[in-house]
Amino acid sequence: MTEETDQLKKRLLVLVALVIVGVCLYCLPLGQSLTAYAVKARGQKLLVYLLVATGIGVSSISFQTITGNRLLTPGVLGLESFYILLLTMFYWFSWRLFGQSILHPLLSFLLLITLQSVFFLLLQPVLSSLSRQGMVRFLLVCMSLGTLFRQLSTFLQVTMDPNEYDQLQARLFPSFQRINRPILGLGAVLLALILILVWKKAAVLDVLHLGRDNAVLLGVDVQREEKWLLWLMVLIVAILTALVGPLTYIGFLASNISYQISQTYRHHYLFIISALVGFLLLLVGQFLVERLFGYRVNSSMVIEWLGGALFFAVIFREGKQ
Repeated sequence: MTEETDQLKKRLLVLVALVIVGVCLYCLPLGQSLTAYAVKARGQKLLVYLLVATGIGVSSISFQTITGNRLLTPGVLGLESFYILLLTMFYWFSWRLFGQSILHPLLSFLLLITLQSVFFLLLQPVLSSLSRQGMVRFLLVCMSLGTLFRQLSTFLQVTMDPNEYDQLQARLFPSFQRINRPILGLGAVLLALILILVWKKAAVLDVLHLGRDNAVLLGVDVQREEKWLLWLMVLIVAILTALVGPLTYIGFLASNISYQISQTYRHHYLFIISALVGFLLLLVGQFLVERLFGYRVNSSMVIEWLGGALFFAVIFREGKQ
């Protein structure tokens, strides 16, 4: 155990060093002048990257431990599809009633988090009964709801005016640049509080990693712990989705790279490593956007492409095994 811990600490130090180098290269580009505005803008983006990387990494690893499947992320709960439906309905009705989008950004942020949480709360009795029958039925129902929400969103979008559709599409693509300070500050506080609660449950997740039956034998109230952890996952996903938009493959990419780096089941280490890996991925994505693609694409598109490629690579490897 001591040797394993030493190895993990060395890998953590390497990741921290890479993060420091990446931040320095991002904030102090060679051969370019750096104005006060650029420092402020890049500092805000770094904070957003840190929040997204930590939240999506922690939620993905926790969700994969609960479900016992490293191919799944909290996105299968259908919250991102529900978010898209909410935004579509908002633009559809606001343009027809008022001729424009009238909701304040901060109010929109709070409303989206609240509605996503209420949606999961209303489904809780049904999902609780399904979870007793196994996670497979639970996940199938969530994925079916996600498909329903996407179809409803598509139906409303095809009836939209091109102007309102363009505004909607701008909101549906993940963005790390359009967040204003009040929303960023509130999101950071809420996310930090939830992440502290998840951190305290790391030991429980270590036991759940052994399997539901073994966890019961070791004295863990599996039903209660899974319900509590799923609620925390829902809140994290709701906050991040309302903050930057729907994120599909970033969590999958960060979590699976973290498993390969850490080679451990201890979630305290997995959480830290996944946050560092996710932060590095976002930095690399932004670097490619600025230096290689010349801002013709955004960083989320680069990360999603890499995540999708890794997803199919993992499926192909699992199929061969």
